[in-house]
Amino acid sequence: MRKILLITLIFMSAVSAFGQDSTKVKEPEFVNNYCLMNTDSTFTILPKENGTIKKHQNKVSKWTKIIGNVSTVAMAAGSIVGISAGSAGAVIDGMRTVSTAASVGQVADAANVLAGAEGMDIAFDGAHSEYVIPKDMKDINIVVKGEDNSQDPMELYRIVRFNSSKKDRRIQWMQMKPAIIGTEKAEKAGYIKFTAHKFGKQSYILTIPEKEIQPGEYGIFYFSIVSSLSIPVGTFSIQK
Repeated sequence: MRKILLITLIFMSAVSAFGQDSTKVKEPEFVNNYCLMNTDSTFTILPKENGTIKKHQNKVSKWTKIIGNVSTVAMAAGSIVGISAGSAGAVIDGMRTVSTAASVGQVADAANVLAGAEGMDIAFDGAHSEYVIPKDMKDINIVVKGEDNSQDPMELYRIVRFNSSKKDRRIQWMQMKPAIIGTEKAEKAGYIKFTAHKFGKQSYILTIPEKEIQPGEYGIFYFSIVSSLSIPVGTFSIQK
Protein backbone atom coordinates (compact mmCIF):
# COMPACT_ATOMS: atom_id res chain seq x y z
CA MET A 1 0.00 0.00 0.00
CA ARG A 2 2.81 2.39 0.90
CA LYS A 3 4.48 1.70 -2.45
CA ILE A 4 1.23 2.40 -4.34
CA LEU A 5 0.77 5.65 -2.41
CA LEU A 6 4.31 6.76 -3.26
CA ILE A 7 3.79 6.07 -6.97
CA THR A 8 0.51 8.02 -6.87
CA LEU A 9 2.20 11.03 -5.28
CA ILE A 10 4.99 11.02 -7.87
CA PHE A 11 2.41 10.85 -10.66
CA MET A 12 0.41 13.75 -9.21
CA SER A 13 3.58 15.85 -8.88
CA ALA A 14 4.45 15.20 -12.52
CA VAL A 15 0.97 16.23 -13.64
CA SER A 16 1.23 19.41 -11.58
CA ALA A 17 4.63 20.31 -13.02
CA PHE A 18 3.95 19.60 -16.66
CA GLY A 19 0.21 20.04 -16.93
CA GLN A 20 0.10 23.62 -15.73
CA ASP A 21 -2.10 25.92 -17.83
CA SER A 22 0.37 28.16 -19.68
CA THR A 23 -2.33 30.81 -20.17
CA LYS A 24 -2.16 31.52 -16.41
CA VAL A 25 1.55 32.33 -16.48
CA LYS A 26 2.28 35.88 -15.34
CA GLU A 27 3.47 37.97 -18.30
CA PRO A 28 4.98 41.47 -18.58
CA GLU A 29 2.49 44.31 -18.43
CA PHE A 30 3.33 46.02 -21.70
CA VAL A 31 3.97 44.91 -25.29
CA ASN A 32 7.52 45.09 -26.70
CA ASN A 33 9.31 45.64 -23.41
CA TYR A 34 12.34 43.41 -22.87
CA CYS A 35 11.99 42.03 -19.34
CA LEU A 36 14.68 40.15 -17.45
CA MET A 37 13.12 37.36 -15.40
CA ASN A 38 14.55 37.52 -11.89
CA THR A 39 15.18 34.48 -9.72
CA ASP A 40 11.90 35.17 -7.86
CA SER A 41 9.96 35.22 -11.19
CA THR A 42 9.47 39.00 -11.10
CA PHE A 43 10.49 41.13 -14.08
CA THR A 44 13.00 43.93 -14.55
CA ILE A 45 12.46 46.04 -17.66
CA LEU A 46 15.67 46.42 -19.66
CA PRO A 47 16.53 49.81 -21.17
CA LYS A 48 15.71 50.32 -24.85
CA GLU A 49 18.02 52.31 -27.09
CA ASN A 50 17.90 53.59 -30.66
CA GLY A 51 20.93 52.86 -32.81
CA THR A 52 22.19 54.55 -35.95
CA ILE A 53 23.47 52.85 -39.07
CA LYS A 54 27.07 53.74 -39.87
CA LYS A 55 29.74 52.55 -42.27
CA HIS A 56 31.51 49.45 -40.95
CA GLN A 57 34.83 50.36 -39.36
CA ASN A 58 36.89 47.62 -41.02
CA LYS A 59 35.32 46.35 -44.20
CA VAL A 60 32.28 46.75 -46.41
CA SER A 61 30.14 43.82 -47.50
CA LYS A 62 29.16 42.96 -51.06
CA TRP A 63 25.64 44.28 -50.45
CA THR A 64 26.95 47.63 -49.24
CA LYS A 65 29.17 47.93 -52.31
CA ILE A 66 26.13 47.36 -54.53
CA ILE A 67 24.06 50.13 -52.98
CA GLY A 68 27.17 52.28 -52.60
CA ASN A 69 26.65 55.97 -52.04
CA VAL A 70 22.94 55.58 -51.39
CA SER A 71 23.57 53.69 -48.14
CA THR A 72 26.55 55.83 -47.15
CA VAL A 73 24.70 59.13 -47.48
CA ALA A 74 21.12 58.23 -46.65
CA MET A 75 21.58 55.63 -43.94
CA ALA A 76 24.28 57.40 -41.96
CA ALA A 77 21.65 59.58 -40.32
CA GLY A 78 19.01 56.84 -40.10
CA SER A 79 17.78 56.10 -36.58
CA ILE A 80 16.72 52.48 -36.00
CA VAL A 81 13.34 53.34 -34.57
CA GLY A 82 10.78 51.68 -36.83
CA ILE A 83 9.77 50.31 -40.22
CA SER A 84 6.49 49.88 -42.04
CA ALA A 85 5.30 47.05 -44.27
CA GLY A 86 6.45 47.00 -47.89
CA SER A 87 8.47 45.24 -50.56
CA ALA A 88 12.16 44.58 -51.00
CA GLY A 89 12.18 46.92 -53.99
CA ALA A 90 11.43 49.83 -51.69
CA VAL A 91 14.73 49.61 -49.81
CA ILE A 92 16.60 52.13 -51.98
CA ASP A 93 13.72 54.63 -52.01
CA GLY A 94 13.38 54.16 -48.26
CA MET A 95 17.05 54.88 -47.69
CA ARG A 96 16.89 58.04 -49.81
CA THR A 97 14.05 59.24 -47.61
CA VAL A 98 15.67 58.42 -44.27
CA SER A 99 18.05 61.36 -44.43
CA THR A 100 15.14 63.80 -44.25
CA ALA A 101 12.74 61.78 -42.10
CA ALA A 102 12.59 62.20 -38.34
CA SER A 103 12.71 58.43 -37.99
CA VAL A 104 12.60 55.30 -40.09
CA GLY A 105 9.06 54.82 -38.77
CA GLN A 106 7.96 57.75 -40.95
CA VAL A 107 9.34 56.20 -44.12
CA ALA A 108 6.53 54.71 -46.18
CA ASP A 109 7.02 51.28 -47.75
CA ALA A 110 10.41 50.50 -46.17
CA ALA A 111 9.86 47.11 -44.53
CA ASN A 112 13.30 45.85 -45.50
CA VAL A 113 15.30 48.79 -44.23
CA LEU A 114 17.49 46.46 -42.13
CA ALA A 115 18.34 44.54 -45.30
CA GLY A 116 19.88 47.79 -46.49
CA ALA A 117 22.09 47.76 -43.43
CA GLU A 118 23.70 44.46 -44.40
CA GLY A 119 27.42 44.70 -43.76
CA MET A 120 27.16 48.06 -42.01
CA ASP A 121 27.45 48.82 -38.30
CA ILE A 122 24.52 49.57 -36.04
CA ALA A 123 26.00 51.79 -33.34
CA PHE A 124 24.78 52.86 -29.90
CA ASP A 125 26.15 55.84 -28.02
CA GLY A 126 28.11 55.21 -24.85
CA ALA A 127 30.39 52.43 -23.69
CA HIS A 128 27.84 50.66 -21.49
CA SER A 129 24.17 49.88 -21.12
CA GLU A 130 22.40 51.41 -18.13
CA TYR A 131 21.54 47.94 -16.81
CA VAL A 132 23.97 45.34 -15.43
CA ILE A 133 22.88 41.70 -15.07
CA PRO A 134 23.13 40.49 -11.42
CA LYS A 135 26.33 38.49 -10.90
CA ASP A 136 24.54 35.58 -9.20
CA MET A 137 22.35 34.90 -12.24
CA LYS A 138 23.08 31.71 -14.19
CA ASP A 139 21.00 31.31 -17.36
CA ILE A 140 19.64 34.66 -18.56
CA ASN A 141 15.89 34.56 -19.27
CA ILE A 142 14.32 37.47 -21.11
CA VAL A 143 10.55 37.64 -21.61
CA VAL A 144 9.10 39.73 -24.42
CA LYS A 145 5.37 40.34 -24.70
CA GLY A 146 3.95 40.73 -28.19
CA GLU A 147 0.54 41.06 -29.80
CA ASP A 148 0.56 37.24 -29.84
CA ASN A 149 3.14 34.44 -29.92
CA SER A 150 2.07 32.56 -33.03
CA GLN A 151 5.32 33.09 -34.98
CA ASP A 152 8.64 31.31 -34.59
CA PRO A 153 10.63 33.55 -32.20
CA MET A 154 13.91 32.43 -33.78
CA GLU A 155 12.76 34.29 -36.89
CA LEU A 156 11.94 37.43 -34.91
CA TYR A 157 14.83 38.00 -32.50
CA ARG A 158 18.61 38.28 -32.50
CA ILE A 159 20.80 38.62 -29.43
CA VAL A 160 24.20 40.16 -30.07
CA ARG A 161 27.40 40.94 -28.19
CA PHE A 162 28.60 44.38 -29.21
CA ASN A 163 32.11 45.45 -30.07
CA SER A 164 32.63 48.12 -27.43
CA SER A 165 34.80 51.20 -27.17
CA LYS A 166 34.85 54.21 -24.85
CA LYS A 167 32.66 56.01 -27.39
CA ASP A 168 30.06 53.49 -28.49
CA ARG A 169 28.85 49.89 -28.93
CA ARG A 170 28.61 48.38 -32.41
CA ILE A 171 27.49 45.27 -34.24
CA GLN A 172 28.02 44.62 -37.95
CA TRP A 173 24.52 43.77 -39.16
CA MET A 174 24.11 40.44 -40.94
CA GLN A 175 20.98 38.65 -42.08
CA MET A 176 21.69 35.58 -39.96
CA LYS A 177 19.22 32.76 -40.55
CA PRO A 178 18.10 30.81 -37.45
CA ALA A 179 20.01 27.71 -38.56
CA ILE A 180 23.29 29.66 -38.49
CA ILE A 181 22.83 30.93 -34.94
CA GLY A 182 25.11 28.94 -32.65
CA THR A 183 27.72 28.25 -35.31
CA GLU A 184 31.34 29.39 -35.06
CA LYS A 185 30.73 31.94 -37.83
CA ALA A 186 27.83 33.52 -35.96
CA GLU A 187 29.71 33.52 -32.66
CA LYS A 188 32.71 35.31 -34.19
CA ALA A 189 30.36 37.89 -35.68
CA GLY A 190 28.82 38.56 -32.26
CA TYR A 191 25.50 36.74 -32.72
CA ILE A 192 24.72 34.82 -29.54
CA LYS A 193 23.28 31.32 -29.28
CA PHE A 194 19.96 31.26 -27.44
CA THR A 195 16.74 29.28 -27.24
CA ALA A 196 13.23 30.70 -27.52
CA HIS A 197 9.78 29.38 -26.64
CA LYS A 198 6.22 30.52 -26.10
CA PHE A 199 5.49 31.99 -22.70
CA GLY A 200 1.89 32.47 -21.59
CA LYS A 201 -0.71 33.83 -24.02
CA GLN A 202 1.25 36.54 -25.79
CA SER A 203 4.90 36.32 -24.85
CA TYR A 204 8.16 34.59 -25.71
CA ILE A 205 10.97 33.61 -23.37
CA LEU A 206 14.50 33.94 -24.76
CA THR A 207 17.16 32.03 -22.83
CA ILE A 208 20.90 32.56 -23.02
CA PRO A 209 22.48 29.45 -21.44
CA GLU A 210 25.16 29.97 -18.80
CA LYS A 211 27.91 28.53 -21.01
CA GLU A 212 27.27 31.27 -23.62
CA ILE A 213 27.52 34.10 -21.10
CA GLN A 214 30.66 36.24 -21.23
CA PRO A 215 31.46 39.72 -19.89
CA GLY A 216 30.47 42.40 -22.36
CA GLU A 217 27.73 44.62 -23.79
CA TYR A 218 24.64 43.01 -25.28
CA GLY A 219 21.60 43.93 -27.34
CA ILE A 220 18.33 42.24 -28.33
CA PHE A 221 16.94 43.05 -31.76
CA TYR A 222 13.33 42.50 -32.78
CA PHE A 223 12.33 42.56 -36.41
CA SER A 224 9.47 41.33 -38.56
CA ILE A 225 9.33 42.14 -42.26
CA VAL A 226 5.59 41.44 -42.22
CA SER A 227 4.02 43.52 -39.49
CA SER A 228 6.59 45.29 -37.38
CA LEU A 229 6.17 49.01 -36.81
CA SER A 230 9.12 49.33 -34.50
CA ILE A 231 12.50 47.77 -33.74
CA PRO A 232 13.12 48.34 -30.04
CA VAL A 233 16.64 47.29 -29.07
CA GLY A 234 17.00 46.14 -25.47
CA THR A 235 20.47 46.46 -23.97
CA PHE A 236 22.30 45.09 -20.93
CA SER A 237 25.80 44.59 -19.58
CA ILE A 238 27.46 41.51 -18.15
CA GLN A 239 30.40 42.30 -15.91
CA LYS A 240 33.09 40.07 -14.44
